[in-house]
Parts: sequence; structure tokens; C-alpha cells
Amino acid sequence: LAIGASLGGTANQTTEGGVAITKTLHIGTRHGYRNLKWLPESPLFNRVGASGLTVEDWQNLILVNMAGQRFWNELDESYDFFAACLGSVVLDGGKARAGGPIWAIFDSDAVKREKWVPAPPNVDPNGYFFSGDTLAELAGKIVNPYQKRPMRPSALQETVARYNSFVDAGKDADFKRPTPKYKIQTPPFYAAWSTPILHDTLAGLRVNAKYQVVDRHAQVIPRLYCAGESASGFAMHGLAKCLVSGYIAGREAALEA
Repeated sequence: LAIGASLGGTANQTTEGGVAITKTLHIGTRHGYRNLKWLPESPLFNRVGASGLTVEDWQNLILVNMAGQRFWNELDESYDFFAACLGSVVLDGGKARAGGPIWAIFDSDAVKREKWVPAPPNVDPNGYFFSGDTLAELAGKIVNPYQKRPMRPSALQETVARYNSFVDAGKDADFKRPTPKYKIQTPPFYAAWSTPILHDTLAGLRVNAKYQVVDRHAQVIPRLYCAGESASGFAMHGLAKCLVSGYIAGREAALEA
């Protein structure tokens, strides 16, 4: 971009269509890809860190933003959910900020219902999974590179108390989650990374059929190629795009004097 390269296909990440962005099914791991689960025998597992806890029933937890606040109906998987994840966060002093990590909050009763084992290699305790004997202790332990400021213990306590009152009432007065079932009340308590993930990337640098990068006037930037999911366009994604575009870009680069 600094030398004039143009972006293309950026609407693929923002329009409400396809699976460009997905709600992860595997929480407590940084790489909770929706339809793929990393296992310890993988030769890349040391780079992944954990397999994640696979969620069978989203009624077993709540989702909070980096300020410890619920922000949407946890059972939803639509683009409205993704928009809410990126929405404003009410912080001290009334200031608002967009985005940040999403954390799944649950208790030991939920662990039993889901038949989870909340320990490595299922979870990554290095910034993506935390536990505490109280909600206040749990909030104080949440430290992650993307958690730009600490989560206030009182905020998480208030969020859980309010949600528990919805379970008693049988109605979610904030986000209309259908019939909240389970209170979060039995220690230990847990916080697991549950931030939405990119499923496929169709946006990137604008390229021509030779995978040469072009500028905003569609002029080729000499000797600059881009392949794989860093290159936009052609309505393609995944391994097929990476293999084909890599072959073409490599071939064309090799032909240059």
C-alpha cells in the first residue's frame, strides 16, 4: 500500500453473504477454526497450542466483550452477531471503542454438561484460557495481547448476576436469547477465547491475470507479485487459489529478465 498498491474485493469481508467470517466452535484456543480441529499428533501442533473445547450447546455459556459485558444473543450465528462483536464497548468514563476479544464465560457445571476437560492440550493457558475460584479472580487473570485494558472484576460480576436473573425469569430481557437455561454459579469459573475467525479471505491486493500487483489506476507495479489469499479477486479462496495463483505468479516472475 505504501508504494501505491490497490486493494480489491474488500466487500467480501463486510457484506452479509457466505462464510467469510464464522463463529468458532472450538473455544479456549487461538486457532479455533470452525470445521477443523487441531490434534496433538499434528506436526504443527506446537504452533497451534491447543485443540479447543468444542461447544455442543451454546446455552452452557455466555459471551462477553473485553469489558466483561454481554453484547448479543449467544445462540445467534448471523452477520448481526459479527457486527455486535465489532461494536462499541462501554468503558470507564463513558468512552466507546470498537472490537476486541470475545470471551466465553462458564462454570464447572457447564464443564460437566459438555463433558469437557479444561486443561492442555484442549486449551491454551498462555493467554487464551483462564480459570478462577471467583468471577472477580477470573476477570483479574485475563491477560492477552489483544485485551488492551484489564477487565473490571465488578463488570463481569454484574454481567453474570444479571444473566442469572434472566434464567430465573425464563426470559433474556437484554438480547432475547431463547429461554436461558443454566446459571453460572458453581466454581471454578472459566474464560475461554471465543473471538470470531476468518473462514476464507477473498480480499487483498488487486492483481491482474498474471498475479502482478496493480495500483489504483490499474497500472502494473513492476516486479511485484501477489499470490494466495493475500491476492484479491477471481471469487476464489482456499488451497485451490493458493496453488494456482502461486504457480502463475512464480512462472511469470521467472520469465522476467
